[in-house]
Amino acid sequence: MRFDFIPFFNPGETIPWTQTVAMMREQTQVGEEAGFKTVWLTEHHFAHNGYLNATPNPVLMCADLAAHCKKIRVGQAPIVLPDWHPLRVAEDVALLDNMTDGRVDFGAAKGINERATLQFNIDADRRDDKKCYRLFRESLDIVIKAWTEDPFTHKGEFYEFPVPGWHETNRMFLPHDNRYHNDDGEYVGMYIHPRPVQQPHPPVWLMSNAPFTYEFAGRSGYNVVAMSSPKGNLRACWNAYKEAADKTHGKLLDPGENLGMCVVIYVADTMEQAAQVIRPSINKYYELLSGTRPSGEWMKKAYLNKDEELSDEDAKKDWFDFLMERKIIWVGTADYVAERIEEFRDDVNVNHIMLLQQFPGVDYSKILKSMDLFSEYVMPRFDVDQ
Repeated sequence: MRFDFIPFFNPGETIPWTQTVAMMREQTQVGEEAGFKTVWLTEHHFAHNGYLNATPNPVLMCADLAAHCKKIRVGQAPIVLPDWHPLRVAEDVALLDNMTDGRVDFGAAKGINERATLQFNIDADRRDDKKCYRLFRESLDIVIKAWTEDPFTHKGEFYEFPVPGWHETNRMFLPHDNRYHNDDGEYVGMYIHPRPVQQPHPPVWLMSNAPFTYEFAGRSGYNVVAMSSPKGNLRACWNAYKEAADKTHGKLLDPGENLGMCVVIYVADTMEQAAQVIRPSINKYYELLSGTRPSGEWMKKAYLNKDEELSDEDAKKDWFDFLMERKIIWVGTADYVAERIEEFRDDVNVNHIMLLQQFPGVDYSKILKSMDLFSEYVMPRFDVDQ
């Protein structure tokens, strides 16, 4: 069983970032000592109200956390790829891989529809979601080419590399290497440095709950992390991945292989204590979350299996009770959380859990205690992949 986590960044309240960085360092050191494999950093921007105040640069934050630890891996959950220049991503993540001596997991996704997207790239506007998805796929293709091909070229809908028309005049490049320049000095092939330490490149993790993304990842040899979902929906996604991977690569994967699930987890001494602390936070967080997607993707119906309808009884429940009964969030004692992990392992072959701990209004000391209880009483019940 692999255990990863996303550090708490105090959502809902704007605090000095020196304090947030110190918290993340401490949690990562705790996680490393406990045997967590990877710490993942999310990406958000322009958090004037404090709710989406995660780091705006997960690569830079990964470098800092890795520098304060010796063995834990660092990943991005995710880099919102359409908002970045793909050559910068290729360079920055390859440099991070060298700075950490190969401790990088590369996480990428298209991202959600929010105000930040078109501030960076007008083509990334999620209001044209199909166009943005094409941009995501092309950007990911460029990153992989840059890491694995020498020289590499690319010509697509959004980017062309090298950009035509540059003729080298710098005498340091004489005589011209015909892999990168024509006889007249035109720049025709590219090379990025440094090359990644991990070969052929750092593991690629896509973040998605969409079956077509799982099919794409299975064909491409990428990994995927899902947000916590009903078992039926999870099986549909993981079956799509397995079928595509088996067909493309000619080897039979175990169900759940190369896949993970991100779950809201909180551990306390008693079920009553856990609910008392987390209920108001979950109700506040999911009410906010559902409001960010008025088209309904994150309303209660999104947390049902595809063939289910939302009952009147479920509609009346608060978010905490609804999500607990559906086993979307795992909040309770160490025994309770361990039982949920065993259940999903046995029923769906979940063997990779990423802890999500963003609880608005919850004191940081309680987050650390939850991590301590999880590492002391939950993780030892499993054969931990470190």
